[in-house]
Amino acid sequence: MRAATIVLTFVLTSCGSGNDAMPAIDRRCVALPGRHVAIAPSNAGKQYFPEAFGKPAQVCNFKGYPECFATISRVKNDWYPHHWDAADEPSLYERSLAPVAPGKSALRFTWLPTFHHPVIVRIERSGQEAQLIAKQLSGQGGYEPGKVEREVTRQLSVTEIAKFDAILSSTKVFEQRATECDSGLDGSQWIVEGIDRDGYHFVNRWSPKEGPVRELGDFALLLSGWTFEKRY
Repeated sequence: MRAATIVLTFVLTSCGSGNDAMPAIDRRCVALPGRHVAIAPSNAGKQYFPEAFGKPAQVCNFKGYPECFATISRVKNDWYPHHWDAADEPSLYERSLAPVAPGKSALRFTWLPTFHHPVIVRIERSGQEAQLIAKQLSGQGGYEPGKVEREVTRQLSVTEIAKFDAILSSTKVFEQRATECDSGLDGSQWIVEGIDRDGYHFVNRWSPKEGPVRELGDFALLLSGWTFEKRY
């Protein structure tokens, strides 16, 4: 398997800030077994994640005993970029390596449902304006991505920006841990990334039924203007 004057501000504490984008590391990882992951560029040569995401950081008990896992697994380091490449999406991490001008930021929500079409919604902010770029791929989120089958690019209204700001403020999505011990064979990955003057931010969840990532992701999908057979 393979988020009057409106100001949109991305706040992050747990997934790292600055060019190193260092995720929060569970202190228990000092003593527990863990495996490093080599963060490699995508097939298109884009570096979507910082090398620090390959260091053991999250304690999980998948095998009956506690073990440390990297923020991005080897599978996800191939899986997620495979879909972003197919959608011709930029690497937000690479963009974060250059200084971000005041008032500029970006947020990208990626929905990868195992048996349904992947959807990517990116919001580019400049001052009081925000542009939406939404893409749906023809493939399946758990398999081959296919190609872009529909796309919409438009300016968000003042009302939409206000609602989006309110969701970011209430959910504090970027204050969540980058990853959790949630996974499964079938379901969907909900991925939220952001860049601002503090660097690159990342939060990833598997099939969330509620919570910050679910609320923000649902609103991002709503902004696309598309309807979906299932949303899981």
